[in-house]
Amino acid sequence: MMRRSNHSLPLRGGLFVAFISANLLCAAAAHGHGGGSDEEKGTVRAVLDPLPPELSSLRVQLRKTLAPQLLVANPTGKPLTVEDESGRNFLRIGPDHTKGDLGTAAFHRTNTLMAPGAIPADASGDSRWTVVEATPNWGWFDLRLRTDGIDLPHQVVDAGERAPVGQWSVPVRLGDTESAISGRFEYVPTATGIFEAQVMDVGALSGQALVRAMPGSARPGLFLSYRGDAPLTLMGEQGEPFLRFSPQGVEANRHSPTWARAAPAGSPSFVETSGEADARWARISEGRSYGWIDPRTAYADTVEDPTRPGVVKDWRIPIRIGDESSRIEGVTEWFPVDQVAGK
Repeated sequence: MMRRSNHSLPLRGGLFVAFISANLLCAAAAHGHGGGSDEEKGTVRAVLDPLPPELSSLRVQLRKTLAPQLLVANPTGKPLTVEDESGRNFLRIGPDHTKGDLGTAAFHRTNTLMAPGAIPADASGDSRWTVVEATPNWGWFDLRLRTDGIDLPHQVVDAGERAPVGQWSVPVRLGDTESAISGRFEYVPTATGIFEAQVMDVGALSGQALVRAMPGSARPGLFLSYRGDAPLTLMGEQGEPFLRFSPQGVEANRHSPTWARAAPAGSPSFVETSGEADARWARISEGRSYGWIDPRTAYADTVEDPTRPGVVKDWRIPIRIGDESSRIEGVTEWFPVDQVAGK
């Protein structure tokens, strides 16, 4: 999550892509969860703290892919120098471009997704400062943000609550001012509960249909019973016709990518098409009601506090009733197990 004064950063160029491509397979096998954390009980993650006042003009993100990655944009007109664990400078971001000291082990260790130790920390040689990016922007996988070596106290795991378990710091100098980009390590217990969709507004369907969520499913779903005369079409994730309700029954568009994700076993299957093609409708219900798991109501990100219920997502499903456009609106909520049991 971006902190104060931290905005979206431009992606850097071909050098970054080359490093990622060369090391992705190795990283997938080598990088694990936070050290000492049990995947069934929780994990440890690095969190970025607010920037100190002297660095407030920088744009900084902490992004988690297969490893924590710092991304920095420096629009200040002053060079931002970054130190490695030994105090040696290995990056200089700005004012016009980014330079890396190719003679330092830290530069190479932070530009791969390989496991720590693949490049020895003492492999540094003579300084070889080189322009590595034509803009004052850079992203690197700083090993000081890795969680592999963190030992979790049993008391923290047994408590089952979010808790700080350490700190990290990357010393920097902006112009002549010494400072640090810093943060903490946080234990996050595994979320235990369910997601439920809730319909908030049915738009032009009011008075013409019953629309409700289907609770209790591992994936949130919707149920719709239509009583109108004009055909009702629900649009898919890519704006394509998805489901059609009419007095003759309910049909699914077999060319809809959304149907490919929502179709239950035994129903007419998705049929791929190249380019734009007319809808290929298939009857899925003789009645005027149908329930389905809609991917737009699902939530795949981290629940910030899995011990508390709350809304985690807003969603919308565009619809057409005859020639009139409208939409169904709703939210997806997280309910911890103990909250579900007490409902």
